[in-house]
Amino acid sequence: LRLPIRLHTIGRMHMRWILFFLFLVGAAGRAEEANPEQVVVLANRNVPESLELARYYIKARGIPESNLCALDLPAGESISRGFYEIRLRDPLLKFMREQNLIEQVERDPKTIGPHETAWTTLSASVKYVVSMYGVPLRIGDTKPFVVTKLVDRLGTLNGKNMAAVDSELALLLFPGYRIQSSVSNPMFDQVFWTREEPVAYAFLVAARLDGPDAGTVRGMIDNGLRVERYGLQGRGYFDARGLAPGPYYAGDYWIREAYERFCREGYECLLDKSELLWGEGFPMEDAAIYMGWYTENVQGPFRRADFKFKPGALAYHLHSGSAKTIRSVDKYWAGPLLNKGAAFTMGAVSEPFLALTPHLDIFAGRLCDGNGFGLSAYMSLPMISWQMTVIGDPLVRPFELTLDQQIKNLEADGQKDVEWAYLRKVNILVREGRFNVALDFCRKKQAQTGSLVLLEKLGDLYAKNDLYEDAGQAYEKALEQATTPQTAMRVGARWILILRLIGQAERANQIEAGLRVRWKDEPLLSWLSTSQP
Repeated sequence: LRLPIRLHTIGRMHMRWILFFLFLVGAAGRAEEANPEQVVVLANRNVPESLELARYYIKARGIPESNLCALDLPAGESISRGFYEIRLRDPLLKFMREQNLIEQVERDPKTIGPHETAWTTLSASVKYVVSMYGVPLRIGDTKPFVVTKLVDRLGTLNGKNMAAVDSELALLLFPGYRIQSSVSNPMFDQVFWTREEPVAYAFLVAARLDGPDAGTVRGMIDNGLRVERYGLQGRGYFDARGLAPGPYYAGDYWIREAYERFCREGYECLLDKSELLWGEGFPMEDAAIYMGWYTENVQGPFRRADFKFKPGALAYHLHSGSAKTIRSVDKYWAGPLLNKGAAFTMGAVSEPFLALTPHLDIFAGRLCDGNGFGLSAYMSLPMISWQMTVIGDPLVRPFELTLDQQIKNLEADGQKDVEWAYLRKVNILVREGRFNVALDFCRKKQAQTGSLVLLEKLGDLYAKNDLYEDAGQAYEKALEQATTPQTAMRVGARWILILRLIGQAERANQIEAGLRVRWKDEPLLSWLSTSQP
């Protein structure tokens, strides 16, 4: 991942761009509400699964069938710039005009620059474009491969015109712009999608429902809808690198700030600050949120056969080529994370430069404020017509409902995941300084549900209050009830460490020996090495 060394070249714009952006800057207010009639679904008519999934998504979302645009596209993940313009961009604009989703007038041919559209947008009701499995992922550069590699080496943005299809579609309705670099994103770091001016609709949230196979995509659609009703429930894992201030410090800063934001929402989160990534022996389970960096190919717990994300999980790994392909289940990151059950991710189809990747602190903040996944992603991106692709249902708003509303729905539908919502409420009460109220609530809900998750939390609360005998009873009961090695190693290592710190080494050694007998030959036993003071 490189840093651009010629930042003064970014986003040089004609005055019409500046005037256009002024309609969007400075707006503030409530989170956006998605209207199904404002969504265009894009499918590849040459890929049968693309059409099938498009119709499935339309039905699930209540999107008008007339908003399905099926185009004659190549079946691979790459498309040339010429094909993009002739076979995708222009036919899609024609479709939108015919469906009265946009109003456009033809431009004076003398004013049309290379690769620009021949149309000017006057108004638009469409706000989202969702590309389905089968629609190409990236637009190839118009220059030879060796030249594009040299551009990456030099760290300059000018001269590179390959891009993620989604990132280019975000500008579909914009005035003409140069493709030889990235374009400043008018939505970057905004807190609200203004509706005050019709021209504001010209910005499109362009995302894709895509993955290694059609079955994965169907699961993403279903789990996205689940998240809207029940919220995002499970643990949060944040794998930073412990970098000191320097050229790449921003990546660590973003991850740490995202960790803090999700902690504020009550999630049980773990932040790792070591340089090394988590290995396969790390006892990750019940992951609803993952953010980490920095390696080219998927590794660690995500390579274990038994690993699975919680339904509707959000997972992102920061790397220069994390989404070079999303068809693979073991190469790069986007495809493997989706294959393991994540419903939402982002990724780079080519070298994006660190500063132009999603600013995860902004992304987490906008998402937790109640915005949709797609809009939150674009609000975190400084540039568009660039390398980042947004994968997942952009309409999903995991935090549209309050935590109490999520709990009500989970209880009404008899969902076991209500234990995770209870856990979030406990953590929020603790953050508010209401420790005794939190402890009482946790005891009550654990007794009602028999939740192992809440039993483990009881041990944490007792230990936090120096009530070690009570903590031991909760932890050791949790160890007896543990059905996975992940739970056993996580709880066991924590309790053994506490015992050693308070001078009860003999008891600690007995518990460790018992774990080694019960979970004999389990690779995760290596995690017990973390129980040494």
